[in-house]
Parts: sequence; structure tokens; C-alpha cells
Amino acid sequence: MLKNIFRQEKIAVVLLGIMLACLPTIGANSGKVSVTVHEPGPKHPLPCRAWVSVGNKRLFKPTTESCTSYARDRSFSCDGQFVIDVPVGKAVIHIERGKEYWPVDKEIIVELSQTSKVAIALKRWVNMCEEGWYSSDIHCHFGLDDLRILKQLALADDVNFEPILTLWNHQSPVPSGGIWPDWPSGSSIHADATHLVTLRNQEIERIGGGPFESVGALLMFGLTKPVKMPPQGSRYPCDAVLGRIARETSPECIIDTDKPIWGENVVGVALGLFDSVQVCHNHYHRKATLQDGRVGWGMAGADIEQQQNDWIQDELFHRTNSTYYRFLNCGFKLAATGGSAMGVMAVPLGYGRTYAKLNGLLTEANYLDAIRAGRTFATNGPILILTANSLDSGAEIQYSTAYNEPIRIKAELRSIQRINSLELIYNGKVIKTLNLGDRVPSPVLEESAVMELKPQRSGWIAARAVFTSPDGHLRQAHTSPVYVTVDDKPTASKNDAQYMIRWIDRLLEVSRKPDRYQSGNERIETQKIFKKARDIYENIARKAIEVWPDNP
Repeated sequence: MLKNIFRQEKIAVVLLGIMLACLPTIGANSGKVSVTVHEPGPKHPLPCRAWVSVGNKRLFKPTTESCTSYARDRSFSCDGQFVIDVPVGKAVIHIERGKEYWPVDKEIIVELSQTSKVAIALKRWVNMCEEGWYSSDIHCHFGLDDLRILKQLALADDVNFEPILTLWNHQSPVPSGGIWPDWPSGSSIHADATHLVTLRNQEIERIGGGPFESVGALLMFGLTKPVKMPPQGSRYPCDAVLGRIARETSPECIIDTDKPIWGENVVGVALGLFDSVQVCHNHYHRKATLQDGRVGWGMAGADIEQQQNDWIQDELFHRTNSTYYRFLNCGFKLAATGGSAMGVMAVPLGYGRTYAKLNGLLTEANYLDAIRAGRTFATNGPILILTANSLDSGAEIQYSTAYNEPIRIKAELRSIQRINSLELIYNGKVIKTLNLGDRVPSPVLEESAVMELKPQRSGWIAARAVFTSPDGHLRQAHTSPVYVTVDDKPTASKNDAQYMIRWIDRLLEVSRKPDRYQSGNERIETQKIFKKARDIYENIARKAIEVWPDNP
């Protein structure tokens, strides 16, 4: 009998040890924090993103099952309520909801084995939907297999339009028969009236290698049918061919560059492949800038601009903008966009985001139309809206030098963070700067840059608000351009077209490497496309000399 008693006690001790081992490591010296988040007035739970800081450590794994942790950002999204185990003592609850709400950091004292109930009100500082502008993140890889998570993300990070990349290289299953699956909810799912998730989107990414060796990261939205994926590891066919297929099978789709600086983008832009360029892209993180990744980029390290002093600290920022400006100077119309690559990068949904001004209700078609029309701005924080003669970004102005009336330009900035400068840009050159480094938002920084311009050559006008991230690198909000045609002459820059010709010549050198393609025919077909793009830039350079002889 005693043996049975001892055996039972031994079993009980073992079971107790197993139970203790399964408890959270902070459980022996912790309490619980129960948080409800709401807007002022109504007490309905408000979806949001959160974490709890204890010293230098972030806690981001609540016990509430409906929450979704994202380890790369050390945060979680929730439906407006969560419970989390926290060590006893001082802790800080961080709550945020995208760009349009004031973030909250609430300090509490956690008591042993007690539940601290906390209610937090999130207040808006701006409501862009009321002004007709809707946010999006056009680079998202997270939550694909769970519509509940996708809807929660859209609401928690307040991203109005969330086109999840349903297909991404060979990480995603390819639909059988080359058609999209018949999703029960359809290809567009509303989380609520102002938050929409769409599913018929694809990324084909082929990056890495030495200089100029990356093909690119082709982002395609609103596809009627998927584009057939190239074999894994293949550089054939080139992005321009894949983009042409997308256009033929899905005429209303939008194609984005991811970044303007990838190797073959110079070809795709020339051939009319792209609608937009991410200037607030996935290398800009909360507290750091991912500066590596120069391998495979276009002209990185290959042109004299790298030697400029202001490029030493922020080459990524300057090269992103400079490349975008060169494309615009060659006469191509490209909207400015932003995306985060949540699921791959250490940022939440919408850290880099696009705002688009819609005509009508929030639908996939209306949003893609707005990007196509260039009624956008991209941002890592500030709100920035450009008008020229009261016309929005993307508009085209016909200007006559004989008429001699100036174009009135206005850039309106709103921000809850400090801004270094607000700048107006004409054909890639800063023509007006407001230095705002000594201005402290109180509570919102509101500023306008206004000027009159009598353009002497065709081109474009844009605005940007530049600020410094915690690691000392530059970030921005950047508008799409307003395009100006002067005396019916085209936009054409000899210098920028020649820059693109040098870029393609380097691509042609890379294309001759013995192991670049699987066969001689693949190489020949690709080189033909590269040379076709080169011819287009040569025509632009000649045209610039013909129509702008004094300012090539």
C-alpha cells in the first residue's frame, strides 16, 4: 500500500513538473494585463496593433487567441481587446493604428497574480477617407492562408486597400489550370465599408547576383488570370515579356516596380510595362534602413553620382529618387507608391503606404484606376498633397509660353512627426525648399509650400517631405507628378536617356555570361528586347536635342 502511495506521489510530482514547464517563463513572477481599445465616445473595441514593453524587451504574444503575432516586428494585431502575461513591475502598453491615429504609450504597474484592466482611447489626428483619399499597402506577403487574419490586418493597421500577393514565386501554390481558384467570398472581401482585401495579385521576384544581374520584382494587381511562373532559378523570360503577358490577359491590371533600381526595370519602363514606382519601399523600416542589397541593382556603383557627398550616408534614398526622376525626365508617366513587404520585412502592414484619391466608392477597380491615373502619394508617415492650378497629382497641363501665365503650385503638408524640409521639384531639381527642422508639431505640423512657375520646357512637378528616421537615415512622403506639356513639345532629356542607354549596355554585357540563360535562343530573344528598349532611349535622346537644343 505504501508503495502505491509513493508511486502516486511520484507521478503527481512528475505531472506538476510538466505543468510548471508548460507555463510561460514569466508566469512565476507575473500578472495579467487586459486591454480594451476604443475610439473616444463609442466603447466598441477598435482593431489595432500593439505590444508591451518591459525594460528593453517587447512582449508580443498575448494569450487571446484572436490576436495575430508578427515576430519580425515584435508586435501583434488584435480586434480591439487582448490579454497578455507581463512580469510584475513597470510596463508600457503601446497601441497604434496606422498613420491617421495618435499612437499611445501607457505606463502601468503590474501586480503579482493580479489582472490589470486598462481601457485606451485612440484618437484620430486626420481622416483621409473623408477627403477622398484611401490608403493601401501594395506589397504584402502575410496572412495569405487566413481571411480572418487578412481582414484583421486591414482594420488593425487601418489600410483601406490590401491587395495580398496571392502568388509569390514558388512560395505559393500555383492554381491548377492557370486560373484563379473560385474563392467562396469572391476575389474582393470587405472587412468593413472602408477596408477591402483583394486576392488576384501576383509577384514574380528574381533578384540577387552581381551588379545588373537581378531581373526584378514584378508586382501585378487585379489580374484576370495569373502569369505563368518562370522555372525556379531562371532569368528567362525577361520581366518585359511577363509584363506583356499580364497586359494581354488582364488589360485593367496595374504593374508596379517594387523599387525603381532593379536590374531590368530600365527595359520595362521603356516598353510601357510599369504604371507605378515604389519610392517608399520595403527597405525603410521603423528604426533602421536596410542599406544592403546593392547587388543586382541597376546603376548602383557604376555611375559617378555615387561619389557625391550627400549620397554617402543615404545612397538608397537618393538613388531611389534619382532613378525615378530620370524615368520621368525621359517622358514616362509613373505614379509614386509605397509598400512594406510585411511577411518578409520587419515592418507592419502599411508602414510604407500609398494614398490614392478615388473617383467613387472603394472598389478594386476604382483603386487601380486611381494608381493608373497617378492620383497618389507615397509615405512613411506624413500626409502630403500636391496641386497645380488646383489640379491633383496625375493631371496633365497644356502650357503655352506665349500665354505667359504662371502655373500655381501648392504642396500641403500635415505631420505629427518632425520634418526636415518640404520641397517642390521640377524635372528632378528642387526649386523651392521650406526648412522645417526647428518646427515642433504642436500637436500637428501644418505647412504649405506655394510658388508660381513659368516652365520653359515640358516635364513634371512633384513634392516631397523629407525627415530623419531613428537611425539617422532619410525617409519621405512623395507625391506623384503633375505633368506639364510646354508648347506641344514632348518631355525628353538627353542626359537621362543616355544614362539609361549606359544601363542597358551593362545589361547586355551581363546577358553574354555563359551561365546566364539555358540556351542560345533564350539569350538572343532577351537581347532583342533589351536592344528594342535601347532604341527607345536613343530616340528620346535625339528628340531632346531636336526640340530642346539649349537644354538637352
